[in-house]
Amino acid sequence: MSTSPTDVAAAAQALAASLLASAIDPADGIRLLAQLASFQPNQVTSSSVVGMSMATMQSACGDAFRRAAVVALCRAASTYQPASTVDAANVRSTVTQLLDQEILIAGNQGEDNTFNALRALRAAVVQDLQTRAAGLPGVMTVNTAGPLPAPTLAQRLYADPTRADELVTESGAPHPAFLPPGFKALSS
Repeated sequence: MSTSPTDVAAAAQALAASLLASAIDPADGIRLLAQLASFQPNQVTSSSVVGMSMATMQSACGDAFRRAAVVALCRAASTYQPASTVDAANVRSTVTQLLDQEILIAGNQGEDNTFNALRALRAAVVQDLQTRAAGLPGVMTVNTAGPLPAPTLAQRLYADPTRADELVTESGAPHPAFLPPGFKALSS
């Protein structure tokens, strides 16, 4: 069994790619990969030479796994279809926060090539999501006097009762006959 740095990096990339491939929906991929991108190895408690070497290795492995996850997260974001401008902004925020953390770590470690590559990736993700969000509807707050059936509210809001399923999803209602009196829905 080889344990070269190249093999460890390849294993980290394979793990992130497997997580992304196992997600049925890009939103699930984003959720899974965001957790991996937040990975921090346990702190080594020994101050011996061996303990310090272990800490160095754990830190390097943590960097490799987080960075592989962040790259796969950006791939997931590129295939994600946001429903609204708010949805696109939330995905952009999630991805850029994790990228910013890795950019800071790479910069603090003097890894200029990694720093520059992550900054370029961040710019591409922001541009992509902003471009795709440009034509999407916004979100509005729906307030009614009491619970209403989804088709009725879809007719009132959009003049289209076929959008009732969309309102059920947006509201999180357990049953389409009783949408809550207040929730967020697409504005158009």
